[in-house]
Amino acid sequence: MSNWIEQGIGAYQIAEEIGQGGMAVVYRAYQPQLDRWVAIKILQATETRGKQFLSRFRREARAIAALRHPNILTIYDYGEEHGIAYIVMEYVSGGTLKARLTGQPMEWPDVATLIIPVGRALAYAHSQNIVHRDVKPANILLARPDWPLLGDFGLVKLIGRQRGITKPGVSIGTPAYFSPEQAAGEDVDHRTDIYGLGIVLYELLTGRLPFEAESPIDMMLRRLRDVPTPPRRLNPRIQPQLEDIILKALVRDPAARHPTMEALVNELARVPGATGRVAQPTPQTRAPASATARLGALSPVTGSRLIVTGTGAVLPLPQQREVLVGRADPQAPQLDVDLGPHGGGQAGVSRRHARLLRTPDGWLLEDLQSTNGTFLNSAPVQPGQPVPVRTGDIIRCGQLTLLFYED
Repeated sequence: MSNWIEQGIGAYQIAEEIGQGGMAVVYRAYQPQLDRWVAIKILQATETRGKQFLSRFRREARAIAALRHPNILTIYDYGEEHGIAYIVMEYVSGGTLKARLTGQPMEWPDVATLIIPVGRALAYAHSQNIVHRDVKPANILLARPDWPLLGDFGLVKLIGRQRGITKPGVSIGTPAYFSPEQAAGEDVDHRTDIYGLGIVLYELLTGRLPFEAESPIDMMLRRLRDVPTPPRRLNPRIQPQLEDIILKALVRDPAARHPTMEALVNELARVPGATGRVAQPTPQTRAPASATARLGALSPVTGSRLIVTGTGAVLPLPQQREVLVGRADPQAPQLDVDLGPHGGGQAGVSRRHARLLRTPDGWLLEDLQSTNGTFLNSAPVQPGQPVPVRTGDIIRCGQLTLLFYED
């Protein structure tokens, strides 16, 4: 069936087409049993004739279904009916990041709010031996203006499989966001996603792609032989530190890029402004005096402390055995460290998010069953399982990144 509008498949009633790719069409559909809208990706009928493509489609469903991350699109169901295969996914009404692009540069805090969570989603996927291979604005959906969801793992490659689904010399993906190794039809690994995220960063901050040409072939050839124009030439407001990170991600040789997605994300999190636009305190709520301190600036603050990356706000830890971290709530016990005035609400920090415990051997960090998780140097911290914290460690509460220091 070529036209699915107002038709049914499985338990779903299809309403309208919302996207189309080389192998599949995506529709908005209604699920009566749960009274909700979903997105359904239906494999093109011509593709279902090939067992290889159908096997690939099943693999996509299993790969996405196994992923659990707040910045990865949720898959609900998979089915095959009359030779047609389909995936049922979360429906996101906010559209894609591509629709937000105007050809004009975006400000770094706005870019960081979108790209750093996507980078963390990719880092998580890589930890599950999954490479996305098609990182681009069209595959980043916006549940909210500040909540990106990475979708369309249709080109995933499971690391370690002996047989790929593409033949040697055949490239898959989107040419404008290809890595050089993709353009050359070579085998790829997690570093191709680092390159793809670097291109998205470049485009958001400059309003242009690093390699532009008249045809996809010319575009791919350019990235095999040319180096990108330094982004600060196109947007002088880009910080030198940020430019260095972007250019490293876009190095032609994969071995010269960041070794992991975690490494790239951690570098981005240290760029001033990376926490996004910090919420201004209301007249009734004054920000701590330490909120004006900046990284690298002289400060009278000593002892144990947390530093909000991007703004440089210094949050001293009180001299007590247990320090509660979260967002202030009039109905809950008073917090020792309130992240609300530092963008905690937008970053998904829970009211009672985490706890720091002072012991004779040093500090321990424990998650308090927070909604969006607590992470230490990108590793999740499990509730009820405190882990040691050392000077220079990176703590993330939801999407808010902090540095731990102790004199």
